[in-house]
Amino acid sequence: MFLPKLGEAQVQVGVKAAYSLSFAKQQTVIFDDTFDYITYEVTFLEEDVRPMFGLMTYYEQEKVFVQIEALYKQTRENYFTTDWRTIDQFKYNDTKRTDFLIFPITAGYKLNNLKLGLGPVFYAIMQQSDVFTELENFEQRRKKMEAGFAFSVGLKLYRLHIDISYENHFNKVGDYVIYREIQSDFATNPAYMTLGLSYLLF
Repeated sequence: MFLPKLGEAQVQVGVKAAYSLSFAKQQTVIFDDTFDYITYEVTFLEEDVRPMFGLMTYYEQEKVFVQIEALYKQTRENYFTTDWRTIDQFKYNDTKRTDFLIFPITAGYKLNNLKLGLGPVFYAIMQQSDVFTELENFEQRRKKMEAGFAFSVGLKLYRLHIDISYENHFNKVGDYVIYREIQSDFATNPAYMTLGLSYLLF
């Protein structure tokens, strides 16, 4: 009974634009040398997220729906560093830019025009800049794939979809920073509130 109905359902394709607000918390990490003298004090200040855009596919079968997206996302993580090795305690700002291709996959329940969904979000890193390049004993080791999980509420108004989602990113801020072969102690997980606007073309 289910398979014939499934074949009658239509997969729709459209475009999407979205804006995310990051809730990553400010955090300070102290680094020291082999003699336990403080060498650097690094503060993660904030994460900026640029507007996102991309494609969306939508499948609906009675009261169940699946929504898959492919979006371009750019983040900028801002750091403030104090170099305690210098007499004047040199200070400077640094920004890490990362370009992602993200794939939110949402499945859920549809009640009239209201959509309630949840699902994973996969991040593929396309390009990234380096930080702390002027500091000694620092390096970066980052995986090419990251992930998160999101809950969403949306409205389907014929071809127009309006979605609000909350996402918790599994990777920590600055967990790619390695100092003296030891991973940094940043413990903040980025979280995002995202407003998306989609239009189904066919």
